[in-house]
Amino acid sequence: MNVKKYPISIASYSFNRLLAEGRINVFTYLEDLKYRYNVDYADIWSGYLPDFNTVEPIGEKDEDLLKKIRFSMDEKGITLANLCVDGPCIWADEKAEREKHYKGAFNYMKAAKILGAKTVRIDVGVHRDAITDEELKYVIKVYSELADLAKDNNMRVGTENHWGASRDPKVLENIRKGVNNEAYGHLFHFGNFVEGQIEAGLETVLKMAMHTHVPANSLTYAKEYIRRLVNAGYKGTFSIEHHTGKHEYERVAWHLATVRELITELEEEGFEKPASEDFITGLYAKK
Repeated sequence: MNVKKYPISIASYSFNRLLAEGRINVFTYLEDLKYRYNVDYADIWSGYLPDFNTVEPIGEKDEDLLKKIRFSMDEKGITLANLCVDGPCIWADEKAEREKHYKGAFNYMKAAKILGAKTVRIDVGVHRDAITDEELKYVIKVYSELADLAKDNNMRVGTENHWGASRDPKVLENIRKGVNNEAYGHLFHFGNFVEGQIEAGLETVLKMAMHTHVPANSLTYAKEYIRRLVNAGYKGTFSIEHHTGKHEYERVAWHLATVRELITELEEEGFEKPASEDFITGLYAKK
């Protein structure tokens, strides 16, 4: 497959069990990307970094660590496709928590700049499926500020259809229209929309996709999603995000190989018509 035209990244969250067991860190993750998986794009989950979700700015010690991570990426020819931030969300119900998250979000934007991130995901933060007018107004305001900063630093920042209100395509579209900034984007988590809204969700995020997460449970339909993203002019990476927490090195290798195979089939078939059944998942379906 043409890896320059259809780049792939691996989300570091895919190794969260290894991280929890102390068997991996951000530097060994980068080594694995380059030399175990032959991948040139990182997708770093904030759980691999110090906690920057504080009212205080990033300290000198932590800034030095970020610079070391950037050096490690640069010497390997690795680009940070996405900084995936858990911790600060845009909305929090308590005002004091909201103010802390606001400052934390800007700390992570500074971290993203040091790391050379192309995109940053920060969650909406509304846990309910519905969003109030007050919440929407505030969310648009903060994303607008973050998008202005991202634009100044040649990055994009935005949501993910992750949990709560962010899984509703109408909410995502309202935020997009409200922010109205080319530096605002969306991390498209394949298939993860509210029940009955999968197609509407896809149509919504195709307009603003800046990054993707391709989970293992989407592989039976991921080929068509990839085709449609390419046709919509998507320029980001297709990021492997594995969630099983078991045999992570081996299962990520399988997951990565499957996505590479899907893209290779599309290159052969062309992107003009709906994707045909892919070889790997079709093989698994046979008895």
